[in-house]
This record gives sequence, C-alpha cells and structure tokens, in this order.
Amino acid sequence: MDTGNEILMAIGKIHLNVSHLERATLFFEEALGMKTIQTDALFVTLGTQSDQPLLVLHRVNNPPPRKKTTGLFHVAIRLPEREELARLIYHLVNNQVDLEGIADHGVSEAVYLTGPDEIGIELTCDRAIEDWPFDEEGHLDMGTDELDLDNLMLTLQGKAKPWQGMPASTTIGHIHLRVAELNKTADFYEKLGFELTQEYGEEALFFASGEYHHQIGANIWQSADAAPLPPDTAGLRHFEIVFPDQAALTQKINQLQGLGLNPEATPEGALLRDPNGIAILLLPPS
Repeated sequence: MDTGNEILMAIGKIHLNVSHLERATLFFEEALGMKTIQTDALFVTLGTQSDQPLLVLHRVNNPPPRKKTTGLFHVAIRLPEREELARLIYHLVNNQVDLEGIADHGVSEAVYLTGPDEIGIELTCDRAIEDWPFDEEGHLDMGTDELDLDNLMLTLQGKAKPWQGMPASTTIGHIHLRVAELNKTADFYEKLGFELTQEYGEEALFFASGEYHHQIGANIWQSADAAPLPPDTAGLRHFEIVFPDQAALTQKINQLQGLGLNPEATPEGALLRDPNGIAILLLPPS
C-alpha cells in the first residue's frame, strides 16, 4: 500500500443510541466483559479493564426502525491476542450467547454476534501483516473463508480459560457502515484522508489510513438508497476519528473547508456528516 504522507488516523469511540440503557449496559458488561467507566441518566461509557473507552451508549426513546436505514452494519472490537479471542469465545459459549458467524478474513480471525437493538458486533484478532493475503498485483485480498475454530481454541490448551474482561490493549479495529450509495461515499472518505484498500464486488468498499487492512467498511447489501437513521432512534449516533495531534486535525479541517466540506464546531469536536447522513466527530488525541 502506498500511504505517501497521509496523516494517520484512528477510529475512536463508537457512540450508539439504545432504547434500554440498563439492558444494553448489562449485555456489554456481562457478555463481553467491558467495564463501565462513566455513567449518568442519559449515557454510559464502556471500555477495557484499564479504563480505555470503546463505546458510549446513549439513551433514546425509539427502538430500531423496521425500515432499513444507513448507519451501523457492525463494530469490530479488536483483541490483542488470539488467546484472548479464544477465551472470549469460550466465555460466550458457556454463557449461551449466540454466535451468528465465524470467518477467516486472511488478515484476521473473527466471530460475529448481535447485541441489543440489533447492534452488529465483530470480535476479531489481526494476523501479523506479513501473513496478510495479497493478489499477484500486490493488492490486498481479504476474503471470507471458514475459520479453523479448533485451531484457535487450541491456544488455550493448558492455560486458564476464565474470561477476565476486555484486555488493556483492546481497541476498535474498524467500523463497518450501511450506506446508501458507494461512489459518493468513496469520494468523501478519500477526501477525509482514507485510502481505498479493497473493493468487494460492486457492493462493498474498505478504507484505511496508513498500512492497515481497513478501519472503515461500507456496503449497500441492505441499504441501497436508504434514508438516514431518524433522530432519537436506536442505532449509530456517530463515531470518532482521532488525529495524531491538534495540528494534524486543524490542517485537515482547513483542507475540508477548501473542498466545500465544512465541519461544524461543537463542544465535543468537529462534527461532519458523510453523504449517507452518518455523523462523524473529528478529534485530537485525548
């Protein structure tokens, strides 16, 4: 991948609207072992056992709409080691949490489940970059193959199996979005500074900042021509893109203004909406 001199960005916290804050909080605490870091009547911040925030749940009045909208397809929670992913899977199965899919993407191993309010969740662990698949032209070649679950679970052989909660180095690996249309979406995220790393047929795109497989995915599998999520409704509220420093953020905001994209200054950060109505908060490091 040719990254040139692009500013490297990371995905920060994912903000989710939920129709039952206490129930959703309990799911992420009990099923996934997240730690409550901050709470009040309207929101709960959840993260790792070392207080690194990952998700913010916001109380809203309405459940997910019956009609498909743009927004969240899934959020990928990236564990630091295969052993930790195996331990979490063992914990989920023992607690009768349904796993809806498993996959080997070449760049990573992953399992999928659905949380409250139809929140799509991927639990994943990356392979070393030297093991990623590339085609004959040197392009990234992620796939969806069968995961060797037995091999993954063997990492626990002779080791303690109890799950101790989200490890300190757990991060948001990527966010995968349901979008209405791909061309304008690609143009937007490329202007934001992300590189298109792979096209998956004519219905999905993947983007990254720096030498990574993807931090943002976008597909139209269930959302072609869909409208944005209505306000006060369960689903994706917004997600954060974190810049390496304030200077890099200021430079990007100035560049976006020159391109006719004008982030709104808010107390939380610079707010921007993509062509699908999905809100993004641009932030410096915390």
